[in-house]
Amino acid sequence: MINRLLFLLTVGCSTDVSISKTYETDPDTYVEVDTNNETAETDDNQIDTALNDTNNTQSQDLSQVVGFVETGLIQAACPYCLGLPSEINTQLKARFHSPTTSSHNSWIPNPNQGCRDYYETVVSANNVDVGESVLLTNDFGDSLNLTKTFDATGAVYENTFLNDASFRRNSNYSLNVEGKIAENVTRSLRGFDFIEPYAMLYVDPSYAFQAPIKRTGDNVFSWGPSGDANSVFTIHISVYSFDGAVYYGTVICGSSDSGYMTVPGSHFQQYQPGSLTSIHLMRHRANTNTYPDFGGIIEGYSWWEVIGTGYIQ
Repeated sequence: MINRLLFLLTVGCSTDVSISKTYETDPDTYVEVDTNNETAETDDNQIDTALNDTNNTQSQDLSQVVGFVETGLIQAACPYCLGLPSEINTQLKARFHSPTTSSHNSWIPNPNQGCRDYYETVVSANNVDVGESVLLTNDFGDSLNLTKTFDATGAVYENTFLNDASFRRNSNYSLNVEGKIAENVTRSLRGFDFIEPYAMLYVDPSYAFQAPIKRTGDNVFSWGPSGDANSVFTIHISVYSFDGAVYYGTVICGSSDSGYMTVPGSHFQQYQPGSLTSIHLMRHRANTNTYPDFGGIIEGYSWWEVIGTGYIQ
């Protein structure tokens, strides 16, 4: 059985100035006395404090990444073949961490970058625990609770229980963390009406792994509808032994979301004919927005993935 590769604050400043006051004992009149003789200095200090607070706010560094929010859906042709629990698997996820210049989305190939060995990048900044849950809301008014859990990076927030009908396509998502709102952190994608070659989508395990991946010549894939200027596309093909027990490697290719991609067979010449493959077609949308209330940039990432099966010809 093939196991799918997982895809993976505000600065404040205050100065307390205390003025002690005494009152004369004359019951008819009293005189306010500044025992520290600081009345004039207090006004100056208050002005300086206000200016310092303003300067600190204005100089706050918001250029670094402090969070990550993703929405995604996997559609598996043969879940049993791929070790997945069902045909449709969704993921809503958020992670918060100390400021960093690293990007969660740097692993995604640029359009027309060609093909390379597959890898993912992990942002190593220390995670921040923001409570037991956070909320994502979409354009349809759904409030989706993301519950705190833990992965290799520490505390993260996830919801993996949406069914296909509940996963809103082409919808903006906003984040709510204990009343702090980050609007439009990401926008979900829509899927496909068709994918070719169709043989990669066979659902019965007894008929799966019928789409050939050529070792010479070109492997041509097409899909529709195609995306837009804000989405990119990748195809990555993972290779396993003939019985699926041993993982050999993965090739990933990037392009614009144009509805058509060619993967050169030369990338698979080192693999034995008859080796099994999982074929992953993914639509991606990545964006960055700055949120002062959160102290920096929150990266958004949406993806839609179809996984089929094949073999090395």
